Amino acid sequence: MKTIEEVLDEFLFEQWARLSSKTYSGYEDAIYYFEEYLNGWAHKYLSEIDQIRLNEFYEEEGKRYCAVFGPEYISSLEIKDFLGHFMIRNVLTSKTFLETMGKVMHKLVKWMHEKAYMSHDNYEALNLLVKRLKVDMPVAEEVSDLLCLYALSHSVKNYSETRDDFFIITEIKTGKLWFESYSDGKNIGPVLVSEKISSMCKVGWTICLLLAKTGNNWRVLESGNMYP
Repeated sequence: MKTIEEVLDEFLFEQWARLSSKTYSGYEDAIYYFEEYLNGWAHKYLSEIDQIRLNEFYEEEGKRYCAVFGPEYISSLEIKDFLGHFMIRNVLTSKTFLETMGKVMHKLVKWMHEKAYMSHDNYEALNLLVKRLKVDMPVAEEVSDLLCLYALSHSVKNYSETRDDFFIITEIKTGKLWFESYSDGKNIGPVLVSEKISSMCKVGWTICLLLAKTGNNWRVLESGNMYP
């Protein structure tokens, strides 16, 4: 069985043969970040036995995740963490590149299934996941930017309480969002936002916010990354 490193190299070689240099460059960048993620972060999903195996290979031969494990070690856990968290938190990128990333990962998953590097069951789960994230990632990135601008243009001076936390969106109405606090499970809302922002959000997305309570409503003082 080939290693992940060999499979990704094969994928890139086939794309190089069929794509323009400009389009291929986007594929190459996307796979570079995916390999960086796998080598640096995917070990947290390994079993104890596989952790020991990886450590031994690294200490004895300097091999990292992609040079040790085969493509069967690419599952929904790694893909969701990579697209839905790593690319947003760890990589300074743009909405356009996130769109490219989604397309490349969708192509990779389909290609791996066609090449029998991925089981049918794993493919079905990953295909649905990547399809969703391919759409949601660039939208979530835009929402992050809009929330920052909204907070700057709707400053709040008088408030009775603040909350600084990661929040999960639980309910959406026009111009209003409700959240669940990640740290203690407390329900927060309504949080006033623009109609455009509320129309773009989805239940289940997570964001880091500094909120201020004014009367019965909450307002955004500061906002961070939105994770789809």
